[in-house]
Amino acid sequence: MLLLRATGLRIAVGFLALTVVFGLAIALGSVTKYKPYGVPDHRRAEYDAILAKLGAEAKAIAKAEKSKSPIAKIEQTEFDFGLLDPGTNGAKHDFVIHNDGQDELLLTAAGSSCKCTVAKIEDRIVPPGESRPVTLIWNVGEDVSDQYEQVAIIETNDPRKPTIELTVRGKVRSTWAVNSDTLIHLKGSVDKPIEASCVLYSQVFDDFVILETETSSGAIEVASEPLEPLDLRSLQGRCGYKLNVKYRSPTDRMGAFQENIRVCVLDTKTTQTEWIDLPVQGTIGKPLIFHGPELDAQGLDLGTVEVGDPKEWSFFVRFRTETEVTEAIVTDMAPAGLTAVLERVKRVKNTFRVTIKLAEDAKPHRFYFDRQGYIEIANKANPEQSDWMPLSGQIITPAAKGLVGR
Repeated sequence: MLLLRATGLRIAVGFLALTVVFGLAIALGSVTKYKPYGVPDHRRAEYDAILAKLGAEAKAIAKAEKSKSPIAKIEQTEFDFGLLDPGTNGAKHDFVIHNDGQDELLLTAAGSSCKCTVAKIEDRIVPPGESRPVTLIWNVGEDVSDQYEQVAIIETNDPRKPTIELTVRGKVRSTWAVNSDTLIHLKGSVDKPIEASCVLYSQVFDDFVILETETSSGAIEVASEPLEPLDLRSLQGRCGYKLNVKYRSPTDRMGAFQENIRVCVLDTKTTQTEWIDLPVQGTIGKPLIFHGPELDAQGLDLGTVEVGDPKEWSFFVRFRTETEVTEAIVTDMAPAGLTAVLERVKRVKNTFRVTIKLAEDAKPHRFYFDRQGYIEIANKANPEQSDWMPLSGQIITPAAKGLVGR
């Protein structure tokens, strides 16, 4: 019995001690302020001031959100930076938004079309009758060239203008640029060189040199000459060269062609080198041109002619070559009832008059479809320079004349 009483007394005393300890802890906690984690003592005042400012701003924003009659007014929503160097960081412009209303206007940056463009608002609340700047900051990438445009969205509490789009644009200077469109729509003929030129320039480097050029085939010749600053003014270039290109097609090649020029350039200041590819594309036309008043897009239509009719048809053929053609020949002709004679036109280079008539042994024949009637002409000294032209019509006997068209 005594043991049980002693044990109960110890339990009661222990419980009383715990109660006293917890009470002291609560009392001390109520009067002790813990330091904010990571804030040194010498910056406590700054930290407290920031907290107070954020709290005040939060209350002001909450109040402004309830405004019913702010009026957002902005005169300029677009700005052009003009020319900027690649890698430019911090290009900025201030757009000013005015509050013409009776209540506070609230501005909120709601994102942009690219991470490279940031809308910065120092003071989001615009009191009635006042203005606030919205700064758009544009960071230009190293690999960006040509025209560039970005948009930032600003949200407002103006019910008539809940969003405002602010646009910045500009042209990023090209490290290397070529107006190479003049090299991709070339037209020429066999054995006649095509000559064209383009300008290779830099809007960034003040001085560069062309170390060497490579071509995809021996049919291309390239020569370069430096340009004067006046020649580059319209291109806004700082240094540049004119590239003169001559393409001489192989004699057996007609139709479309595609070649390439590689140019190695060196910036003299940074010693940076780079290879630039220039495509050379075009079409080599047929080596012969047929022309004359009796021809159309389908060739020469002889119509309906009777056997023995002395009628003749004439047109001209011109060889598109720099080499003089002294004699042209008919290499093939159909149908068998037609003959042709070629006469050189002395006053016009490489041009011949072609006269077609019926052969004495011509037989009735209809030739209206592909390759049923044609004439093929070639340069006798170079048979690869040849082409053919369609002929159409029908040869009939005199007795069948009344039946034509039935």
